[in-house]
Amino acid sequence: MINNSNSCPKRIKAMKLKMFLFIFLLNNSYSIGQLTPPGLGSNSKMNLWFAIGLDQKLDSAGRFSSMTYFGFAGQSTVDDINVFDRLGIFVLNEEVKFKFKPAWSVSLAVSYRHQNEFEKNYPYLAAEDRFKQEFRLYSRIMKSWKKKGIPSIAFRQEYRKFYDPEFRDWKVSSAFRSRLKFQSEFDLVPAKRLSVIAGFEFLFSTDFEEASQEWKHFQYGETRLSAVISYHTKNNKISYNLGYMNDLLHVPAGEKSVHYISASVIFKNLF
Repeated sequence: MINNSNSCPKRIKAMKLKMFLFIFLLNNSYSIGQLTPPGLGSNSKMNLWFAIGLDQKLDSAGRFSSMTYFGFAGQSTVDDINVFDRLGIFVLNEEVKFKFKPAWSVSLAVSYRHQNEFEKNYPYLAAEDRFKQEFRLYSRIMKSWKKKGIPSIAFRQEYRKFYDPEFRDWKVSSAFRSRLKFQSEFDLVPAKRLSVIAGFEFLFSTDFEEASQEWKHFQYGETRLSAVISYHTKNNKISYNLGYMNDLLHVPAGEKSVHYISASVIFKNLF
């Protein structure tokens, strides 16, 4: 049997270092949203996420807005970091936000996700049910501050429904998931066109298994740490974003870290 006693303190120290770095970033400015990658599970080392979105104001006062985006991800195997090896997921998402106070907003959203299923061992692609389909409904409430040094806080509640390629219930057919996220932005240049956005998110969930016809206990599942560099055009109509996310998964064997590189283009108020 392998003794893991020496590896545990190292993992704890690494986690503390990551938490320190991200808390440092979070304590440096105000918050803004961006299109962070979806989690793709533990059957890969590295993933590449690209999304294109439209952030559109829906009323003259700017209290209602819509964020529509389409994205997809390339996925490596557990043995390499070739993110062009296989297509992991594509996502279509629509979210409507209502800003009911200057520092408070609520959102409602619907999402469709098509995720290919892979095994840990060669030839990797699942022999049966090669992809699953997900329909997701979620709401979010967010509190932000104008004062620098205080990150925004967002709570997001999701209901997820899963189907196989024939629209039969997936092995895990339903899930409720709660997400608590802290997020901030700080400017890199005085013109405020180049900035860094940092996020720290905790995820908790419960799943319904078809085999047992029971819900699992509600429990912690993962922590996502993200940092994005964002560049805005002079007229503020387009933003280009390049980022990194570390998804620290709580799996039966312990903790597993999966890495994501993200790129996105967001158009603003085209209509």
